[in-house]
Amino acid sequence: MNIKGFIEWIGHNLGSATATVFPYLLFGLVGLYVLYLLIGYLRVSQVGIAAERHPEPVLALPPLKAPAGEAADTHALAAPRGVAYCPTDALQFPPTARFCPVCEADLMVDCANCGTTIRAADDSCYHCGTRQIFARPSDDD
Repeated sequence: MNIKGFIEWIGHNLGSATATVFPYLLFGLVGLYVLYLLIGYLRVSQVGIAAERHPEPVLALPPLKAPAGEAADTHALAAPRGVAYCPTDALQFPPTARFCPVCEADLMVDCANCGTTIRAADDSCYHCGTRQIFARPSDDD
């Protein structure tokens, strides 16, 4: 096709091509938008279902007890191994929590195996490699 033929096609046939393609393009975009709204509604409704469950308790961490003769560090937390906690608010969370709802910070956890402090959202400990970073519930619970 040469330039003259292309210019004639634009002048004579582009209108009919646009009239043919435009409805399909419009329905496609509207369909994608409706799908986006539907998926967004379903995600919000799932959050609502999860919010109706009874939340697990959030406990305050006890202050760290200093040995006799030493000054107590006011910023140190006495977090047990394998329990998610917020270092900013000094709150202890259940194993399913990943973020602090008070300050929106990442929760930390001391690895149940080696004691290395890692994020609660991590899948495994970077120090020892264990995938069981949270403490297992005991039979007494």
